[in-house]
Amino acid sequence: MDDVAPRGRRVARYLAVALAVALCCALSVLVGVRAGHSNTTTAAPSEPSLTAAPSDPAPADPTPPAGPRPGKVDPGDASAAVAASVQAYLKGQGDRSAVAVLDLTTGEQLSVNADAGFHTASIVKVDILAALLLERQPAQGLTTNERNLAFDMITKSDNDAATSLWKEIGGASGLAAANRTLGLTETIPADGGSWGTTTTTANDQLRLLQTLTNASGPLNATSRGYVLNLMSQVQDDQDWGVPAGASAQASGVYVKNGWMGDSRDDGLWVTNSIGRIVEPGHDWLVAVLTSGNTGESSGINIVEHAATLAVGGLRTS
Repeated sequence: MDDVAPRGRRVARYLAVALAVALCCALSVLVGVRAGHSNTTTAAPSEPSLTAAPSDPAPADPTPPAGPRPGKVDPGDASAAVAASVQAYLKGQGDRSAVAVLDLTTGEQLSVNADAGFHTASIVKVDILAALLLERQPAQGLTTNERNLAFDMITKSDNDAATSLWKEIGGASGLAAANRTLGLTETIPADGGSWGTTTTTANDQLRLLQTLTNASGPLNATSRGYVLNLMSQVQDDQDWGVPAGASAQASGVYVKNGWMGDSRDDGLWVTNSIGRIVEPGHDWLVAVLTSGNTGESSGINIVEHAATLAVGGLRTS
């Protein structure tokens, strides 16, 4: 009886050793097969970058998944109380402003005076860059010089850079042709080199923003990501307007502003802001256009208050 237990343990040890050897063999075969697979598989080709220089941040496309999007922004689609509060505020400031907002996530929208015409000032620079990318994306993309001009035009609002690219797209006729493809129906390019006196509406600026976020639109992912990337890098003294409506949880804020003393309006100021705010549960496109302001700072105050009323009101409605 004393000899039974040790013999059983020896048998168990023999079985354990045999099992370990078998497992090692199986693992060796598996590793070899996986190694052979990784050495022969070709990675799927990625879309070539048409616009990014080696020193540029990667133009990641922040576009949300494609889905049904409202085409025309009409009054009355948003909360009546929010629209009424925005309209009352604008009336109190002289009623020379317009607001259009679209939430790409929920489809909710707001439109106040959004079919009224305004001079663009520098917000047209986004349209100029979109027109240039539309022309270049089927071929070689932007040159190094064009990339440098685009960076200065959007992030610094450099006027000389805008004039160079305005000429590059063919001026007013080139912008008009591009806008037909981009779906802008209420934007009239200025004659000559005065791109800042292009006339537009808040509705059309919202359509322009939609081309930067719509995967099924005329601009490809690289072009859309490139423009939005630049709009996220505006220098600090120009980071006003639409961003005032962002919540503390916003994960992405994109903006282009325009401001000028309008000689055709007794030197009163045009102050405009267009942009995008991405935050949990919302993806806002916002356009606020104003004219008849007594100065730049007063115009900025109106733009920011209107953006905050509109986006904040819709957020809580």
